[in-house]
Amino acid sequence: MATNITSSALDFNNIKTSLKNFLKKKTEFADYDFEGSGLSNILDVLAYNTHINGLIANLATNESFVHTAQLRSSLVSHAESLGYDIRSKTSAQVKFTASLNLTGVAGRAQTYILPIGTTFTGTNEDGNFTFQTLESYSASDDGSGLYTFSDVNGVAAVTAFEGTNITKTFFVGQATDRQIYVIPDNDVDTSTVVVRVFPSASSDASEEYTPLKRAVKVDSKSTYYTLRETPNQAYELNFGDGVTFGKTPEAGSRIVVTYLRTSAALGNGCKSFTTSAAYTIGGTPYSVSIVPQSNSVGGADKQGIESIRQEAPAAFAAQQRLVTPEDYRATISSNFPTVSDISVWGGQDNVPI
Repeated sequence: MATNITSSALDFNNIKTSLKNFLKKKTEFADYDFEGSGLSNILDVLAYNTHINGLIANLATNESFVHTAQLRSSLVSHAESLGYDIRSKTSAQVKFTASLNLTGVAGRAQTYILPIGTTFTGTNEDGNFTFQTLESYSASDDGSGLYTFSDVNGVAAVTAFEGTNITKTFFVGQATDRQIYVIPDNDVDTSTVVVRVFPSASSDASEEYTPLKRAVKVDSKSTYYTLRETPNQAYELNFGDGVTFGKTPEAGSRIVVTYLRTSAALGNGCKSFTTSAAYTIGGTPYSVSIVPQSNSVGGADKQGIESIRQEAPAAFAAQQRLVTPEDYRATISSNFPTVSDISVWGGQDNVPI
């Protein structure tokens, strides 16, 4: 006589049928009417319980591995344990040739500065988008009154990024409490995040913290931070504790976080731009002339779960080296989110050699 219940599926009806067949083989239930009895209700409960527990066990097991997980939060957690940084949304960017023509204008200065946060409005088929500079640019008189803005390296180009500048402020509590700083925004471009720590709520002096992934040397006085994606796709800011990866802000400190809230891929393809940037000389405003060097590009949506599934193990295998073709593939995919396809091969496979 069979004493084991065999169930090859998680279907409720199949489970209940298996339970009935098992009980029918017992002498105690010979000629028992299972359909019209109170025992049928008990079998329903048992079948539901088995069905639900089976589903939970199946789902929990699937979510425990990179290659079978279906929830984004599970894949993000696995990727984090592999040391892989999940790509956030990225801002579209555009380069301008920006100039100021003051030929014949009396009282003009030798140098003018295009400050951080100078805004531009770009237009594409999806509407209007705000772009802004994340660094300052300077221009000097060429002798005839023409000024061309350049970066700190002398390159005559101004780079602007799509997005709205957002500021979040946190206050550090007691040192005995675990400090959690959550940025409740799904549209953060993490590459634009700037973290400053002020020693008190009213202080004007601050210390800027940098991402841990840029660290060269880490000690108890290092000022680094990490930014991780939370299960609801917001971002959690973390600091060291003096032992792990640098110091933590002291109790009473004020943490100010600025970043760009971006429209991601929607900001690509802008080709028409305007700006209100101008300089007033003798009561007369003179506008900055801008000529985009190309359409806006580089905006990308948050990294998808299938991309995480494929790239996290590859990046872990590469260990930040560039030796094998797969190492290059993983690094390019991680750093250039708009690249849709990559062909990589070693010199030994090149034809002709």
